[in-house]
Parts: sequence; structure tokens; C-alpha cells
Amino acid sequence: MEKISLQGVKNARDLGGIRTADGKVIRKKHLIKSGQLFGATPQDMQTLRDEYQVKLIVDLRTQTERTRYPDPEIRGISNIWNPIFKEDIQGASVFTPGEKEILEKHLKALFILNHCSDKMEDAAVEAVREMVQKEQFDPEAYMARIYHKFVNNQVIQKQIKQFFSLLVNRRGGAVLWHCGAGKDRSGICCALLLYALGVPKADIIEYYAATEESSEDAVEYILEKLFPASVPGNDRYQEIARKIFGKKTCYIEAFFNAIEKDYISVDNYLQKAVELHVDNIVRLKTLYLKP
Repeated sequence: MEKISLQGVKNARDLGGIRTADGKVIRKKHLIKSGQLFGATPQDMQTLRDEYQVKLIVDLRTQTERTRYPDPEIRGISNIWNPIFKEDIQGASVFTPGEKEILEKHLKALFILNHCSDKMEDAAVEAVREMVQKEQFDPEAYMARIYHKFVNNQVIQKQIKQFFSLLVNRRGGAVLWHCGAGKDRSGICCALLLYALGVPKADIIEYYAATEESSEDAVEYILEKLFPASVPGNDRYQEIARKIFGKKTCYIEAFFNAIEKDYISVDNYLQKAVELHVDNIVRLKTLYLKP
């Protein structure tokens, strides 16, 4: 994935140039994933509009994220809100109590990462600090549970289905999708899209490993904010927290493993859970691949 140099937007990547198993290549300036666009400068917006020909932005964030940190309006670009999961997760019909707790903690963790200077940060810091300090807290297992919820929740499946529908029905120009930091929500959509286009699973994992998904400065800021020197055992807790906020190759593997555990194969998941059928995949390949 080629990094797009933007001043106020993190983790902007052009998927163009990635090869599929049958030797085709994803077209450049057609598929872009990134972090949130709230901090985009006028030059950033011009780059996306004029150089990359973005015509559609898909916002995967929650309502609260979108309200507090709205995407800028960019002339000539449509913006569609398609939250991967809703923040009003108290609805028992949507998530079980266990799922709610996991996702609430994750939202707070993402909030800290995305909004380092926000005044509402303290409550989120305290919630995540408490989680990390729990005896026998396992960050890898925690992230694996997050991805397992992504795989099996019907609301999330519906939103991923809508994400693919937007891509299938594109009419000219590039599509950009983003969450907060450009990692988890946009990352799983990216992984599924690459797979649907015919990129081998091993290559997808390799691309994820090679992509520095988090700014090292931002990660260090978060670790220091969560566990400064005044917190007993801060070094140990920082190392635990680093496994949540840092590069997470193994979690994309965990995501695919969760799919294969419950759906036998990623192909079956795309067909049964996301309802991405053969004609949709043919359309995707026609739009986004070249010989």
C-alpha cells in the first residue's frame, strides 16, 4: 500500500499496485483508506479531490466520533456515513452484555489514540488504564475478541455489506473510507476487500505487517498518558498497552482465523454473512483491477 503524504490525516494509503493471485493489479487512485479527516488541511483536501480524484468518502465511525470531529465538506465529494458499529451499544438486542463491555473499552481506547489533546480524554484514560491493570489482562486475547465480534455480529455484517455495496455501485472517481485512526474498522474492510479482489490471504497479512499503522509519536504519547512514571509498574503496563495501540499483524490473522472458525472459509463468510455474491465480485474486479 502506497502511503499518501497528507499533513492532517493519518494512515492514508492507496491500495493501487497490489497484485492478485492471478497476476492482475489494483488500479492506482481508485481505493484509499485513511484515518479520520477532521484535521485535513486545505492542501490535503485539494490533494484528495484533484490528484486522487476522490468522489466518495465512506465514514465508518460512530455518531459521537462523527459529531465531535466531523469530516470537512469537500466540494465535489459525497460523504456517506456507514458506521461499522453503533455507539449506542446499550441496546441489548444489538450486543450482549459481554460484547458491550469489550466494544465500549475499545471505543475509549480509540478515543485516546485519535484525540490526544481533547478535554474529554481523562475519563477514557481512566477506563482503559483500569482495563489494562486488571490481573491477567491479555491484550492479544482482548484484540482477538474484538475481531471475533466483528465477524459474528449481524449489525456489523450489515454495515460491511453496505460498504461493499457502495464500492460495487461506484460511478467514477476514487473511493476513500476511514474510521478514527485508520486501523481496526477501516483495516478489516480493507482486508476483506483485498481478499474479494483476489489478493492471497498471506499477502494481505504481509501488507498489514509492512504498513506502519500508528504514528510512533502518537503511540508513545498514549503510553505515557496512560502510565506515567507516577503509576507503580508503569513500564510493565506500558508494554501491555503497546500491544493494543501498536502494529498488530497478528490481529488481522486473528480476524481471518475467526472467520474460518465459524464460516469455514473467507469466501463462505463473504457469500453467507456479507451477501457478496459472484456477480458482485466480478463487478468489483472489473472496476478496480487491471491486467
